[in-house]
Formats: sequence, C-alpha cells, structure tokens
Amino acid sequence: MKDIDKTKRKFEDALFTLLKNKNYHDITINEICALANKTKMTFYHYFKDKDNLLAIASINLINREYDDDYAKILKKESDLEEIEYQSLIVTFNWVSKHYDQIQNLIYKGETLPLEIFKKALYDNYHKYITESISTSGFDIPSDYISIFCFEGLYGTCLYYGEKIKKGESKKKTKEEMKKVCRLLANAVISIST
Repeated sequence: MKDIDKTKRKFEDALFTLLKNKNYHDITINEICALANKTKMTFYHYFKDKDNLLAIASINLINREYDDDYAKILKKESDLEEIEYQSLIVTFNWVSKHYDQIQNLIYKGETLPLEIFKKALYDNYHKYITESISTSGFDIPSDYISIFCFEGLYGTCLYYGEKIKKGESKKKTKEEMKKVCRLLANAVISIST
C-alpha cells in the first residue's frame, strides 16, 4: 500500500472508529485528525470536508469487507438462488456488524450522512447484482432487482439490528433473518426467470 493510501486509510479508519460511539454531527475534523495522528492540513489535502471523507470511507470500507465475502461465495457456489441467498446473508451480517455506526449517521432528522453511506452500500450491491444477471442471461434490468432486494433487505437489516441492540436473542434473530433472506432469494429468482 502506498503512503498516500495509508494516510487516507488512517482518516477513514478514524472516522469509522469514532462513529462506533459518537454521532456523525458531533465528530469534529480535529478529532479525526488526532485519532489518525495527522494534521488538519493533511486532511484538507485529501478531503474537501467531513462529508467527502464519509463518502470515500464508506465506499472503501464496503469494498474491503463486502467484496471479499462475495468473491468467496462465487468461488464456492454455482446455484443462482444459493448465490443470492448467501449474498443476502453477507449483507445482513455486514449491516449488523456496523449497526451502531449506521445509527450514528442520523442526527435530529438529518439523513444526508446516512444517505451518503447508503448510496455507497447500494452501489456495491448493484454492481454485484448486475454482474450476476449479465452472466446468467436473465432478460430483466438489474436496476429493478437491485432496488427490490436492497431496499427491502436494508430496512429489514436495520430492524433486526435494532432488535439485537435491544437485547433480543442474537441467535433467534439471525435464524429469523435467514428465513427472510431465503424468501427474498426465492423471489429474486422467480422474478428473474
């Protein structure tokens, strides 16, 4: 990894570390710089502002964590419904893992930071779905399936994430979510064929 990439990554990691326990709007650039052990001048050399950092950091975090899991699924599975099911499980696990950070992007009704993050997550998911559909020969626009799956799954993931946060059984919640993902995978394959 180049020094420039390492420096940017320190800022990205600092932002997501702070987001675990603090609301996005309450995080200052000074705090990000202090945690990254970099100057404000360096911050502004690479990023226009905090929203710009969030947009770039979201894409990079999602690509790092998400794409590795998808690659593993595609190596292991050949059945389209199983690929879709496994990818939905990966999405649920990923949203659950970052639930606190996602919640800390919302502040007094201000959703722009959350929308920046959600767009990065959607773009990644859409890329995966488009590749799957184009290689399978389905005659349906990938946008329809991506939006159908992503919006339903994203909302459901947050709902189940909140249940886990409120003390519901993690095991029971994950089993319920697996059933939801199986139904959604069946629906996607039914729509596609």
